[in-house]
Formats: sequence, C-alpha cells, structure tokens
Amino acid sequence: MNILVTGGTGKIGRATVAALRAGGHEATPASRGGDGGVALDLRDVDAVERAAEGRDAALLIMPLGPDEGELGPKLVAAMRRAGVGRIVAIGIQNADAMRAIPHFEAKLPMQAAVREAGGTVLACNWFQQNDLNVLPAILHGGAYPLPVGSVGVWAVSTDDIAAAAARALTEDGWGGREVPLCGPERLTGEAFAASWSGVLGRPVAYAGDDPEPFIGGMRASMPFFDPWIEHDFRQMIRVTQEMGCVATPDEVAQAEAIVGRPLTRHADFAARAAAAGRTDA
Repeated sequence: MNILVTGGTGKIGRATVAALRAGGHEATPASRGGDGGVALDLRDVDAVERAAEGRDAALLIMPLGPDEGELGPKLVAAMRRAGVGRIVAIGIQNADAMRAIPHFEAKLPMQAAVREAGGTVLACNWFQQNDLNVLPAILHGGAYPLPVGSVGVWAVSTDDIAAAAARALTEDGWGGREVPLCGPERLTGEAFAASWSGVLGRPVAYAGDDPEPFIGGMRASMPFFDPWIEHDFRQMIRVTQEMGCVATPDEVAQAEAIVGRPLTRHADFAARAAAAGRTDA
C-alpha cells in the first residue's frame, strides 16, 4: 500500500512510518521540513489534496492551534477528494467530556468527519512520552513535575499508538470507528513518581498539583508557547486534575486488540528512557 503519514517526523509519525515500512508498505512522511519525505504545510488544504493523490491510505496528525477545529474537516474532505481509500486520524480519548480544554474541543469536528468518511479515529489518552519534556528534573532533580493530580490517567506509549495506526491503515475491520488507545494502568501524579522511583532505584517525589512551576518551565523552554497554548495547557491541567482521563476495562481491552500486543506499562517506558538518558525513548 502507498500511505501518506502527516506529522511524519514527530514521535508518532516517525514510528508509524517505520512500522509500515517493516510491513512492506510504501510510507511517505510529510512534514513542514520534508525530512525524508515530502514538505507539506497542513494549513495549505490544496497542497494536502495534491500530496494525497494516488495514496491508498493516510494518517492525519493535526497541528496544534486555534484553527484546528475549522481545519480538520477541510483536510478530511481534501483527502476524500484525492481518492484516499482509508483515513486514520489521531484523536483524543474522552475529548467530548473534556472539551473545556481548547485543543480537545478542536479535535471533535475532525473526529466526526473521519468517522463519517468511514475512517478510523485513534482516541488517545495521556502520552507516557509527556515525561520526556521534564526528563532532566526526573533524572537529576528527583522530582516529577507534571501536575497530573490524583484522579488518574491511563497513559499510553506513542509506540503503541504507532502500532495501532499501522494496523488501522493497512487492515480491514477498523473503518468507521473510534478506537480508544490507552495504557493498561491508572497513573496519578504520585503513581508516576513511584514508577520512576522504582526504575531509578532512588526517590522521585511528586512535585504537587500547583501548575505554576510547570507552566513557567514550559514558557521558558518552548519558543512557540504563545498565550493560546498557555491557556490550553492551564485548562488541560485543571480538567485533568478534576476528572482525570479515565479508561474502562473494556477500553483497555479494545486498545490492546488494535495494538496487537500487551500494552506498554509506564515502568517499561521509563526504564527505556532512563537507559537512554535522552528524549527519544
């Protein structure tokens, strides 16, 4: 199969391209820079339609921004006009219930458009790889600074997301569905810290629920941390602390079914990240 992978140089896109190629498929990564594939700005809908022509399937990974809600359905329509037979999109688990988070609400029109087109929405929980943004604090400061709260998330590895995406793009039976993608276990802020403590063999303390230290760190380290993104992050922290991102046992089973192997536990991800000591785990 000939498959276009948008966001093809990010963690999910890169791993999906590798999985598709390992399965004997022709996978083309698309990104702004075009590294190893085609240069593509997803906000140029006509360019997306041209890039999608002749493709059997496409993975849609939306860019973060205030225009995402309007842009998503346009990109799905462009891929349909180009004749893409199978559209798979990265969405968000519990997006409707958590729609007070701006980028969660912005995903909803795209997710609906993909389902209506007979495609597959991979509705992802919190990413285990979010920890990589604060890895120095964990490894060298003995602190877990992500203010996740005490309700809990079922964090999923981006490697599992990529495995699910590769199957949805190339196998029958997933079309017209929204499939939850989560990890196998409930993780609170304290549980994340305990997982890291177990892996490292030394104490890692949860830094608490106050969002300000985390927001300040992101503001200092992210050049594109504009007011919209800051508001989005604050809402994400607030809503996650209030309601978590809960996965039911049935949803965990659905996730494992599409991934095709046991779901990655956080401790296994953390062990790889600690061994590498860098942000590409």
